[in-house]
Amino acid sequence: MPTVNSASDAFLQLWAGVIVYLHNILGAIVWLIVGYIVARIVRTVLVKVLQLVHFDQIVDRGGIGRALQATGTRLDAAGVLGLIAFWWIFLMFIENAVTALGINTLTSFINELLAYVPNIFAAVLIVFVGALIANVVADIARGAAAGGGPSMVRAAGGLARWAILLFAVLTALTQLRVGATMIYILFAGIVTLLAIAGGIAFGLGGVDAARNLVNSQSSQAAGALSQQNANQQTQQTQQIRSR
Repeated sequence: MPTVNSASDAFLQLWAGVIVYLHNILGAIVWLIVGYIVARIVRTVLVKVLQLVHFDQIVDRGGIGRALQATGTRLDAAGVLGLIAFWWIFLMFIENAVTALGINTLTSFINELLAYVPNIFAAVLIVFVGALIANVVADIARGAAAGGGPSMVRAAGGLARWAILLFAVLTALTQLRVGATMIYILFAGIVTLLAIAGGIAFGLGGVDAARNLVNSQSSQAAGALSQQNANQQTQQTQQIRSR
């Protein structure tokens, strides 16, 4: 009889464990379903709000729309931010579902993802805003270089635009914690190269202007000297006649 009681107790314990685990699985499924619904609602609301403030049209001025189309995605700028928000919310509920199942290793991994997703959101915003600012600065640079000819206008606009875009991308990578030290070194090197290239381009492009300026000043100086000599000869002639 003790053997039968022991087997019965073991079976009851096993069955109780199965019931508890099934209860945990059911709870995890509920967490996932609720999380998916909430995440979809947040994504839809965020995209609608961004569309109401014409966010896509604003960032398209910086070429973001063309860049997204080049990647082959059907998402626009608002859709990208909405997708990031969706996964951030959904991961919160996935973490609760995994916790209900008692998988501690996976829970720690999801917690790390949850802490990292806001960095992705911020990095995307940095690139979007940087592209918009780059377009505005390029227009200002082209206007400032309007007197230098079409080639100077294009060069000034392109240099200003790509410099801002490069700064925005490097800042976004820093936000993503991608080799911060190497990014700083790369940024310093690229800025140095741009400064050298700009100086060389200005020097080569300013050769003709400098030559014309020197020739003009030389002509003016020669004309002034000739006029002065003529005035002196006139004064000497007048003095000789008065005598």
